[in-house]
Amino acid sequence: MAAVFLAPFYLLCNAYILYWMIRWLHAAVPVLGKGAGLILVLAVYSFLMMSLLTSFLVRQYPIRRYLKKISDQWLGSFAYILGITLLLDAGHRILSLTWLADTWLYSREGMVFCGSLGAAGMAAVVIYGIHHAGKISLTRYQVKISKKYAVEGKRTMRIALLADLHLGSSVGKKQVERMTDLVGQCEPDLVVIAGDLFDNDFSSIDDPEGIARLLAGMKSRLGTWACWGNHDINERILAGFTFPVPGGVQVDPRFDAFLRQAKIHMMNDEVRLMDESFYLAGRKDPQRIEKTGETRMEPAELLNSVDRTLPVFVIDHQPKQLKELAAAGVDLDLSGHTHNGQVFPGNLFLRLMWKNPCGVRKIGDMYSVVTSGAGFWGPGLRIGTDNEVVLLEVEFRDS
Repeated sequence: MAAVFLAPFYLLCNAYILYWMIRWLHAAVPVLGKGAGLILVLAVYSFLMMSLLTSFLVRQYPIRRYLKKISDQWLGSFAYILGITLLLDAGHRILSLTWLADTWLYSREGMVFCGSLGAAGMAAVVIYGIHHAGKISLTRYQVKISKKYAVEGKRTMRIALLADLHLGSSVGKKQVERMTDLVGQCEPDLVVIAGDLFDNDFSSIDDPEGIARLLAGMKSRLGTWACWGNHDINERILAGFTFPVPGGVQVDPRFDAFLRQAKIHMMNDEVRLMDESFYLAGRKDPQRIEKTGETRMEPAELLNSVDRTLPVFVIDHQPKQLKELAAAGVDLDLSGHTHNGQVFPGNLFLRLMWKNPCGVRKIGDMYSVVTSGAGFWGPGLRIGTDNEVVLLEVEFRDS
């Protein structure tokens, strides 16, 4: 319901943007600042502004998919448009108190120049963000675990860590192709997907069979293993806020069918002995189980029966309970969820929220590894952060 209460604030912000936009258009492009031109501008802006609501209300595919893609892109662009407009307005007010108030900056020409500079900045940021969101980089980390790896002749393991693909309206087959190509280059022993394969709506995925075939083609000695994330469930979302469903959320059976086709082994509070050499555990997501009515085990309970002389790896979508996991004897915790903030300045604030927002951090004897994700949530923008496939090289050595 938060989206409903924030609606007046959203409309007020748009009115503020329109006020300055119309003033600038009237000075810089008179044909668009009045009459029929202005009506056209207002119509286009209104369509974008209301796309958040229309994409929520329209249920027919593929129309809904296109509207959702537009609304997601608008939401990200709107944040930067509002931010840059506020900066320009603040600068205008501050400089009006100085000797610059009597210069050309406060003339019609100054309005045109400053507004054009701001519009160019907005466009440049959004275009860069869209372009960068279509790229995936390979990030390499190395960790050393003071336990023996029981596979004869091997002292290292290569793990390809993926997360947060968010398959749906904005992320599709092209992004998966880029990701699977990088995984192939890694030649991993094990592929791990730390949650959020989906983006709350299975029907919004274009060509799910083709995407499943691509994922099934990822080669590794021990296969592909995953845990659920908080978005791996069908929900109705408006501007990033979920709406409660009468009777609770029902798990969509198409998710499981997709995983079988993609040859992805989903772990639900489950522990397996892999290769007779190490344990791999997958945890349920705390937000997802709140909606499905499930429960999840605490780290000590989940790992109660493992032989801690062997390496213990855990897949946990959200990098939470790191101290508890370390105390339970975990050597390596593999997570995603944070997106490393996805867009600037979100990445600057993550350290206030997470003990390990992204990258590698040692907690006691345990390594926490958090990936920024191979896809993106909401707006198809990456600014100040990267989509990535993480290649984790684990070296084992006797303690």
